[in-house]
Amino acid sequence: MSSLFSHNKNIDHKRFSLIGLCIVLSIFLASIMCNCSTKRRIIENPEIDDWDSERMRYKNLFPPKYGLGEETAYDRIDFLQSHERKPYKYRLIADPRGGDIDRTLGYDPSEYTVQPDFNILQNPAHDVQITWIRHASFLIQLDRKFQILVDPVFDKYDGLAGTLAKYTAIEAPNAKSPLTAADLPFADGSGNPGEQATVIVAISHDHYDHLNYRTLDKLPKNIRYYVPHGLESEFPSRYPNVIGMDWYTQDTIGDLAIHFLPANHGSGIFSHEQDQTLWGGWLFEWRDYRIYFAGDTGYSAVFKDIKSRVGEVDICLMPIAAWYWRHRHFAPEDAIRAAEDLSCNVFIPWAWGTWIISYEHMLEPTRRLQYAWEKMQPKNMELKILKMGETYSVGILGKNVK
Repeated sequence: MSSLFSHNKNIDHKRFSLIGLCIVLSIFLASIMCNCSTKRRIIENPEIDDWDSERMRYKNLFPPKYGLGEETAYDRIDFLQSHERKPYKYRLIADPRGGDIDRTLGYDPSEYTVQPDFNILQNPAHDVQITWIRHASFLIQLDRKFQILVDPVFDKYDGLAGTLAKYTAIEAPNAKSPLTAADLPFADGSGNPGEQATVIVAISHDHYDHLNYRTLDKLPKNIRYYVPHGLESEFPSRYPNVIGMDWYTQDTIGDLAIHFLPANHGSGIFSHEQDQTLWGGWLFEWRDYRIYFAGDTGYSAVFKDIKSRVGEVDICLMPIAAWYWRHRHFAPEDAIRAAEDLSCNVFIPWAWGTWIISYEHMLEPTRRLQYAWEKMQPKNMELKILKMGETYSVGILGKNVK
């Protein structure tokens, strides 16, 4: 009798264990289904041939002008002073061309950073205010109606890359962000007028230096996210309002038009996910202002194509670094040429001063840009090199001056 009771007790224990396991599995599967079933709005362009069916990935619309590591006459110019050049062997990634140097020697980020003017950020006084935060991160304010964050990365990289970056000579941050999420004019509980504005976050692609969930998690919840097509399905369900856009598509919010435009670059962190989502640049069109953010890109005929489809651009935010990877990144002179293709009026450079993501010295990009500017002499275009934290403004609010 005792043996039978013990046997029944074991059966009940196994039954309850099985039931508990089923409950846990049901909750787990339900959470997965919840995450996967989050509906995302997608704006597609069936007329664009951007999918390589043979390689099963997205492709650039135009071939790049330059190949990987291809050099020009500009590469034979030494933009460094003797005291800024010191041999250095990197622990992980050395310059494949040889003669590696300490790429930060002589670079002091405090010389290229200013404290943001929080008064004008919280109380915009201009039609357009563009604040360069660092690397590819910008805050674009249009009147007091729209607050647009582009590629906000205020924190270290996501995942293991962020943990290990400080131990490497490449991709370790060399400049802190002059702004935190709490400093933004639309931050939760800030009491600032910016809280009443429509807040938008636009992401150019999914690389660590452009997409940072550590930063996004600190932003208010009522934000509308615009991302390249494909990336919308990878955003966690905790971000409820995510719109995926194909190249040469647009969306409107009131009198603001948001265009997603092609670039010569790529996406994906790991080899198995290369180019499975799109990449590109953004054009924000509001009243008579047209503000273009190029995203990471190499030079190609794509910029003439953009102009032929969407017209000229007023303000160009252009990357000028990492030109060893010239098929996917601008050298400064490439950025100028692309801006000329777009008939830009104002040229604002970025991508320098924070991370070393290629083999040039930290001080080279702006020096090479200024040299190229003098040689190329672009017509009807103003060069405006901002410091991190600095704001460029256009138009006096309420006077409709452009």
